[in-house]
Amino acid sequence: MHIPTQMAEFVSYFKQGADTLNSSLELADFERFGLQGEVRHFKKGEHLITQGEPAQNIYFLIHGLARYFSVSVDGKEFTQSFAGAPGIAGSTRAMAFNKPALFSIEAMDDILCLQFNWQDFFTTMEPQPGFLNAYSRLLEHMFAKKEEREYYLLQKSAEQRYLEFLDEHPQLRNKIPLKIVASYIGITPIALSRIRKKLFQE
Repeated sequence: MHIPTQMAEFVSYFKQGADTLNSSLELADFERFGLQGEVRHFKKGEHLITQGEPAQNIYFLIHGLARYFSVSVDGKEFTQSFAGAPGIAGSTRAMAFNKPALFSIEAMDDILCLQFNWQDFFTTMEPQPGFLNAYSRLLEHMFAKKEEREYYLLQKSAEQRYLEFLDEHPQLRNKIPLKIVASYIGITPIALSRIRKKLFQE
């Protein structure tokens, strides 16, 4: 895939949440400042970022699926979220505050993406009209999704969480191992097997 095409897809995604009537953010703005991004390929199982390590890059996923997960001190794995193409992946905390990542991002299948150094990206684009508008809309969307996830983990039953997972991520139904589904909805694989058996019998 040609880099200008990839950049056009990135800009289109980045500004989709902005008020396009008042936003002048365009592909030419990125190109004028030399922001082309680096094309990266990650094989299934490879990490885009790794828990406990610096993570100063932001990734625009062109193809593929990524999983956010963390590992506790006793080795227990927790799946936090998923990111699919087209979409953005990275650690806001690590990028904005230059701190180690609190989670890893794993390629669930082969990923093609554009990689940007966040500090260079933000410093260069901050003065550009339309950029902060688009950026704030993306953050609003991210925080809203985070609140929704926290709510259903705390307020809904395991069965309800599993049904919501199937409803929100139908493309993942037969794509990821059940142990990952279980860790995402906050239960054990055995408990998930019981729920699936019950639903199958109903």
